[in-house]
Amino acid sequence: MNRSRISYMSADQLESFLKAAKAYGSREFCMFLFSVSHGARASEIANLRIDDINFKAGQVHIQRLKGSLDSVQMMLKVKGNSLFDEAAAFKAWLAVRKTDADNFVFNTDQSTRISRIRIYQIFKKIAQSVGLPVNLQHPHCLRHSLCMLMMQSGANAFLIKQQAGHASLSSTNFYLRPTDSDASAAAIKAFNSIF
Repeated sequence: MNRSRISYMSADQLESFLKAAKAYGSREFCMFLFSVSHGARASEIANLRIDDINFKAGQVHIQRLKGSLDSVQMMLKVKGNSLFDEAAAFKAWLAVRKTDADNFVFNTDQSTRISRIRIYQIFKKIAQSVGLPVNLQHPHCLRHSLCMLMMQSGANAFLIKQQAGHASLSSTNFYLRPTDSDASAAAIKAFNSIF
């Protein structure tokens, strides 16, 4: 599979989606911000537990599935952009979350763990509301978006691998394959910087 076939959001699309998710509800905003911050799959969103969150250290423990590597990562915070404040999103959701016998972060109105299917349904509804194309109407595109945004900002393969929890670099290399337009842009940039 080449990079042109994966589905990922541009920075503008991601901001529009997260703003719509925030308007939809604090749970939805929090779970999708968590997903894109750490490349969490829908099942990993559903499995997140309250004791996986460490507000004092500003960290979250991600229990990966599909052979990916568990990790403890810093919560996302973008200075000057409150939309990307993961700790605040968790606190806002937990302040209104109904208490239940389990300690899954993202529960339902019936106080049960949210299902992977329900996460897909909610994601699609929000994505449609902001006019995202069909190929961006599934939550796995947030995982791809994280990897692509890191790659586009110059992160090396090892950092992308660690953040996404990839078990091997072969999974990460999938995002690092240049397209024809990437190569052309690099050539033009090189000539412009030299001549």
